[in-house]
Amino acid sequence: MIRLALFVGLGGMLGSILRFLISQWVLKFTPGIAPSGTLLVNVIGSFLLGFLFHYFGKMDRSYYVLLTSGFCGGFTTFSTFSVENIDLIVTNNMSSAFLYMGLSLILGLTAAGLGWYLGKLYLA
Repeated sequence: MIRLALFVGLGGMLGSILRFLISQWVLKFTPGIAPSGTLLVNVIGSFLLGFLFHYFGKMDRSYYVLLTSGFCGGFTTFSTFSVENIDLIVTNNMSSAFLYMGLSLILGLTAAGLGWYLGKLYLA
């Protein structure tokens, strides 16, 4: 278990560094545009995790957690959200998929707004 956790940590570090570098690079070409670097990272990460999720049966568990929970998790958690919803849709759990999407969006934005407001109120 410790070995797998170290693989996750290593992958997470590499994913986070790459996310930062890509976001900074994209900002050079799209100044003033909405977070295009984050959008690009989310799309790449979603594609990569979708591929790895399907390819899992052919991959050693250590490498799987390094690349999925580790790298993709550090690169973008949006990829996990995307693949989990695809899995719900493919298995005909449409109501669960829409509930998960809706709650994630509503609760996530509400929590971010509340955190922003409290941070501004108490830390300003």
